[in-house]
Parts: sequence; C-alpha cells; structure tokens
Amino acid sequence: MVTQLNWIAIDALIEPMRVNAKLRSAHVAAAVQIEPLTTDTILVKFEAPQEAITPGQSAVFYDGDLVVGGGIIANNTFT
Repeated sequence: MVTQLNWIAIDALIEPMRVNAKLRSAHVAAAVQIEPLTTDTILVKFEAPQEAITPGQSAVFYDGDLVVGGGIIANNTFT
C-alpha cells in the first residue's frame, strides 16, 4: 500500500489506473495497476515481482514522462 498521496496530473484516483512506478531513483520503472482503497491510500499491483520494496520510501507513478503522483510506501504487501 502507498499512503500520504500527492497527485500531480490528476485530482484524485477514483478508479483503477495502469501506470509505471519507480520505487527508488535508480529503479527502472515497472508497469503497475493502482487502485484506490481510501482517499489517502492506494493498492499497487505490479505486473512482475519487484525487489527491495521498503516501507518509508517513496513510490512515484508515471504515465509516459508525465508524473501522475506519488506517496510513501506504507508496507510491502504489494501484489
């Protein structure tokens, strides 16, 4: 889950959305589906397993080169 959300290109996540996610600055962006759970929490579903998902780090979501938004990794229960 990702919390403390800050949306840049959208007002809010209302329905599931396919984007790319970066978990660290050196991380290669990976395809994900993000789904709203509450107004400040989303579920992140990676298409392929990822290493070193660490609570407290940032997750940033992209649509091509456009930053959709981001937040703080709350736990490593990513799917």
